[in-house]
Amino acid sequence: MASRLWDKGENLDREMHELTVGEDPILDRRLVRYDAMGSAAHARMLAHCGYLSEDDCAQLVAELSRIAAVGRDFEIPRELEDVHSAIENELVNRCGEPGRRIHTARSRNDQVVLALRLFMRAEVHTLLSSLEQLTLIIAERFTTDSRLPLPGYTHMQPAMPSSVGMWLHSLFEGLLESMRDGHHLLKVLDQHPLGSGAGFGSSLPIDREYAAKLLGFSKVQRSFIDVNNSRGRYELKVVRWCVEISTALEKFASDCMLFLTKEFGFISLPKELTTGSSIMPQKRNPDLVELLRGRVSTVRGAAAELDSLTAKLPSSYHRDFQLSKAPLIRGLDETKNAITSASLILKHLKFDESRLRSMMHPELYATYDANREVAGGRPFRDAYRDVAARAGQGIYDVKKGEIEFQIPQGQTENGFKQGAEELQALIAKRNSEVTRLTVTETTLFKN
Repeated sequence: MASRLWDKGENLDREMHELTVGEDPILDRRLVRYDAMGSAAHARMLAHCGYLSEDDCAQLVAELSRIAAVGRDFEIPRELEDVHSAIENELVNRCGEPGRRIHTARSRNDQVVLALRLFMRAEVHTLLSSLEQLTLIIAERFTTDSRLPLPGYTHMQPAMPSSVGMWLHSLFEGLLESMRDGHHLLKVLDQHPLGSGAGFGSSLPIDREYAAKLLGFSKVQRSFIDVNNSRGRYELKVVRWCVEISTALEKFASDCMLFLTKEFGFISLPKELTTGSSIMPQKRNPDLVELLRGRVSTVRGAAAELDSLTAKLPSSYHRDFQLSKAPLIRGLDETKNAITSASLILKHLKFDESRLRSMMHPELYATYDANREVAGGRPFRDAYRDVAARAGQGIYDVKKGEIEFQIPQGQTENGFKQGAEELQALIAKRNSEVTRLTVTETTLFKN
């Protein structure tokens, strides 16, 4: 008969059950593969320590391999609450006695943390892969469009000469920084929590390092209590990273919304990336850009939810942690959607070269006029005042300014080249790590 991990055969209030189960049967489908991986490593560790026979272990691992392959399609009955009870019941039904031994020296507490740790590790890799593809699109656009002029604005007012290359470079470097942070986040997540039990260790001699190696972790999380304390804390680190990524994309989307207006007219989108109005026949709306900008609020909301959820809790496990799954998954999913949206926009937007050139008004070069006088030996403040006086009469040396602009433009191109080299190194590093983890997982399920 199917039962929950904690079930002792006592009656349970149905309404209370519904309230405590919540979204877990739906959300936990995302964790099926990772709970199966954690259980396979645990079974191998139990066999390694003598608590399971090799035959029993092989039977369990084979069944867990099948469940991992089913993944999100694995059924989690609502009466069983979550993926952990569902998988253990499946093991008992299919393997018999070995299935009843799988929970030896394990609590649902450390089991949940492990599944989430593996899930977050995989999701960080997925986001890094998406960021790699996005930055490669930026690199392609930089190659073709970097020399197009683009007025630079501060305070939403024309300020100095800029270029499409400078604009693309800013997004590229911001995302490159997020990629570095993602690699650091993988190091933070690289701690094996299983073996901490309910948060106070196990009286049975077990080999946590052995299980850690099976799952590709470089170390165990040393403090038993901190395993539970880190739940919510690590999720918040991941979602805050998502906020960082999304904020860079939000700025890009806000720029695009301005540049798409008739008043600016710097860029356009193909019709297939816009929508229409239900009442105004002439309208084409950049909904994709607006929703990209809007998604960032959802990601920030997920971070705020996690922060508020975990801020008040004392040490060790509390059922409040169950509610951390939804904002974690929501934050990750919306960030993926934001990256996909930005990739589509960047791949298909078109720059209006003639409009861009027409907007390079002479006053943009005023600072260059002052710098030219400084190069001739004048104090900057004197040059500044003289140029300001001439600016009132509309006197600028645009031709010289256009030539001098090649200095910052060249610096931008050199900086982009260095960033592109770093990007290739980060891609190679992640590919190597993914290959290692793929081999680890294959070996884990191999009998």
